[in-house]
Amino acid sequence: MQSIYKNRMKTNIYIPARYKSKRFPGKLLKIIKKKTILEHVAEKVDNINLRPIIITGDKKIILLLKKKKINYLISKKKHISGMSRVSEKIKSKSPKIIFLLFCDELYLSESDIIKFISFVKKDKKSECWHLLTNILKEDKADKNVVKVELNNKSEIKDLSRKYKKNFDYKCVGLFAFKKEVLINYCKFKTSSREIKLKVEQFKLLDNNIKIKSLIIKNIVNSINSINDLR
Repeated sequence: MQSIYKNRMKTNIYIPARYKSKRFPGKLLKIIKKKTILEHVAEKVDNINLRPIIITGDKKIILLLKKKKINYLISKKKHISGMSRVSEKIKSKSPKIIFLLFCDELYLSESDIIKFISFVKKDKKSECWHLLTNILKEDKADKNVVKVELNNKSEIKDLSRKYKKNFDYKCVGLFAFKKEVLINYCKFKTSSREIKLKVEQFKLLDNNIKIKSLIIKNIVNSINSINDLR
């Protein structure tokens, strides 16, 4: 399939996508300024000379991607998380570093994506990375916002949907992994905390995968409900 995105040698960003979001069904196909949220996020990635690759198992999303000639891979329809969906398509020939962007990050700036990618590429020791930002007053009572506690090495120590002391940061939907982490992802033990709290990072923490964090201040929250659309 030909893509509207030129086939230059550039970094891939994998974007897991599903249609049936419980909190905001069909949100990725919601029209904002004449384009769907999914199109806005894909174009944002392309604008900074990266290649967006959507990974989905939903027919409605695939129809849009075909119509708009956006790169995509077809996954199984049901997955427990975005990480799980992307891991299905990662093979031994995939890039050494896998970047994953949630497709509801409508307000994440291009410059912040660039900062994160630069941070990851300079770090030769870590095997997993996550973008964080500061907690705002209104976030503390919002259970859609995943709060984070860090250790003294800027690694994620714990996560919670309830605000707790020392949980001073919140998650942004941009990750990176060494390829081997995602290749082995399906072999990891099931995380009861991931299932109970619906926080996929626990699958990594509970299998002794350390998550290094970059903190960028004042990033606007992702689209979790219709109230998040500005």
